[in-house]
Amino acid sequence: MYIDSNSGQSSGGHSALLLGDRVYHLQYSFEDQIFHIVRENWNDFRFQYGVIENRNIEFYKWNLSPSAKQTLRQKWNELYLVQETHIQNQKILEEDSESNESYKKEDYFQNTRVGFGYFTSILDPNSPIPKQFHFQKEEFKNINEQLAQLKLNILEKISSQTSESIILPDTSSPLRLVSTIQTSTNQMIQWERKFFVRKFLQNPVLLYEQAFVTLEGKEFNLTNEEILIWKRYQSKLIKELKSCILSNECQDWEELTLLLRVLYLQKSIDDKQIVFPKKNFTGFSYLEFTELPSAVISTKQKEYASLFLEKRKDFLGGYHPIQFYNWETFLSHYQSFMDGKTYTEGIEFNWVGKNPYLIETNKSPNTKPESIITHTKNQAKIYTKKIRQLYSYNLVFQNCTNELFYYLNLMFPEGNIGGEQFWDPLSNSIFGLNFIPSVAAKKLSSNNYTKEIKLYPSYRNLKRNNIKDWEEKYIVERFVPTSKIYRSNPMDHSFLFFTEESIWSRPVLGFANVVYGLGYTGIGFIKSPIDKGRKFSEGTETIFYSIPELFFFNIRKGHFPLIAAEEIPEEYYQNESQ
Repeated sequence: MYIDSNSGQSSGGHSALLLGDRVYHLQYSFEDQIFHIVRENWNDFRFQYGVIENRNIEFYKWNLSPSAKQTLRQKWNELYLVQETHIQNQKILEEDSESNESYKKEDYFQNTRVGFGYFTSILDPNSPIPKQFHFQKEEFKNINEQLAQLKLNILEKISSQTSESIILPDTSSPLRLVSTIQTSTNQMIQWERKFFVRKFLQNPVLLYEQAFVTLEGKEFNLTNEEILIWKRYQSKLIKELKSCILSNECQDWEELTLLLRVLYLQKSIDDKQIVFPKKNFTGFSYLEFTELPSAVISTKQKEYASLFLEKRKDFLGGYHPIQFYNWETFLSHYQSFMDGKTYTEGIEFNWVGKNPYLIETNKSPNTKPESIITHTKNQAKIYTKKIRQLYSYNLVFQNCTNELFYYLNLMFPEGNIGGEQFWDPLSNSIFGLNFIPSVAAKKLSSNNYTKEIKLYPSYRNLKRNNIKDWEEKYIVERFVPTSKIYRSNPMDHSFLFFTEESIWSRPVLGFANVVYGLGYTGIGFIKSPIDKGRKFSEGTETIFYSIPELFFFNIRKGHFPLIAAEEIPEEYYQNESQ
């Protein structure tokens, strides 16, 4: 897919690959300095790029057999998972380094842990949990033996003074499958979570109320029928968690997830309202959060209420882990909207806090040798440097387009899958100019194996296509102050004319935009002491994106982050279903 340009970080256009209902593309994070392989839902991708960012999407279709499609998607999933494993390993090494450093300052068990933020350290004698799980005498004996062994494992790791020789995964190729690193700190945290779950089932503590969201309002009240369904779900979760505990074969995060689901369903039943755990939105996200005006927030709340009915109905459809995942994913979207945060996929219950069940140890917290602390710190630095080199970004040499071709050529050098040709490979070398998204798109349009070219028009173009009156379509809608489709928003600088529609009038309208930008910049300079240079900055952006228009090039399309669902034309959904 070739995605048209727009102002901001997308001024050169963008490229992506659509496989089934998933889009694979690349985005650079300035925070961790890694060129991320992003995998997301096509509907979300198209809405972000085609509606909010108002960019045309050109789709170049290859004619592939079902087996070839499956192989192509599998390879890209592996590529994505390899990078995710590298990033996870980097975090584990950094966590190990920070944990070893903390030995010099405080006790190990005073450190915060992901997942413990939902609990206080105050015992809850009125908790229904012990009765709900109803362990038999032999089962209690089994659990207590597990607790003793977990405690022993943790203390042995703390007492160990030898430096672990962790072999860093191979970073020579993005195609090489790697395993997750296991450090002593990582193992201790896993054991500590399992220790916590077993202690909680016997001696529960109070929940930390601020770590849960209670949705207030009649529309969020649970009916008697829903409460019965919640109780049935909870019974099944309890059965699953008991099985995990007694067999001791589940991962720590599985046990903690099951426990938290039992608890938030219980809170919902007690309050007769929908309650869910908050999530901490951290990590990479290429989407910037846009502050919404109060009128737009009110509209979005109504839209969420409508969506809520649909998702709620789906959740009531039957007990299944996928149902819980989809329900919690939607609730996280809702939380991100309420909190004004950018939603990020794949986040588990990750509120950070301290373990309320401290494990006593007579070991001094200052016994960690400096050599171990230095060693773990160096390992984290070396690995971070290596994966940044493996997933590096450069505007020309390694951008979103030629890296896409680089990965395709690496996986399928001849452009075929099992003898089935799907394209004539485009080089990722700069000499072919394929790093320019529009040039690559032009070459794909004449590629022997491109079977179909489909256009998904931008939001504004879809709206304009429905206008019958020539004057309104080509004059009124091109002039920003008179446009009925466009309205100013936090993502755009100020400008006068849209120049996308016609090439020949572009220099004239571009000149008007430049003059307007100069005037806006001058006024902004005068107002700088008052608005801290905001209008001055907007004026310079107006000039910057208007200058290419003097030479017949259009970049700026305007953004539409404030629209309501009812404003999206029917044609958008028709195109989407094709």
